[in-house]
Amino acid sequence: MKPGPVTVITGATRGLGYALAHELAEGGGHLVTLSRQPTPGLAELAQTHGTMLTEILVDLVDASALEQAAEQMAKVLSKSNDRQCRIIHNAGIVVPIEPADQLLDFQSIRTAFDVNITAPIYLTGHFLAHTRNCPDRRVMLISSGAGRHAYGSWGVYCATKAAMDRYAEVVHAEGHPNLRVCSLAPGVIDTGMQAQIRQTPESKFPAVGRFEDMHRQGMLANAAQTAHATLKLLASNTFGHKLLDDIRDNA
Repeated sequence: MKPGPVTVITGATRGLGYALAHELAEGGGHLVTLSRQPTPGLAELAQTHGTMLTEILVDLVDASALEQAAEQMAKVLSKSNDRQCRIIHNAGIVVPIEPADQLLDFQSIRTAFDVNITAPIYLTGHFLAHTRNCPDRRVMLISSGAGRHAYGSWGVYCATKAAMDRYAEVVHAEGHPNLRVCSLAPGVIDTGMQAQIRQTPESKFPAVGRFEDMHRQGMLANAAQTAHATLKLLASNTFGHKLLDDIRDNA
């Protein structure tokens, strides 16, 4: 029997990441999470289902902590070259939400870039370097429709997600062996991030009414159902055939 896959996921304590981590914990193999704190209930769930779990605590904004976390991840991956190795870059932040003439807080801009694109690039580098002998490697970047369409006051968020899409294209173009890569838009999901967006004043985010309407009308996707569809795609033979994908196109 083939050993189960090794799956690394960032941002596993809330929203889509929480749902992804919980489903992965039920699936066997080896789950590696990178988050600022342990994911509630994950260790017990993994033990119940015979899934090996490594929880690496890290703040993706802290450069030295991220370097140490990457080394810990690399140690796991370097011992896993007989199985499928996967990484899901799920961690992300939507703030700052400001029109361009009010984007004056340097630290908040840098933090968004650190979490949304710098950390994924850095961790993917370590992933690729330590899975060279793996027969099946998969990189999934959780992108957004905001990377493919412009929204006022989302200059930073749109820019980081667009960068994620282009980075996926570059990695694919480099032709790394046994590698599939996909930058996936997961749709509009009922998570804490969406609640944060709805709390933004219209003066700062003119499109807020659209998200309020979607919430009111029950149009937000369920996190657990989206996670299931996302993992189904990740495990499929068609993963990576569409480099810039949308989960809503895979129903």
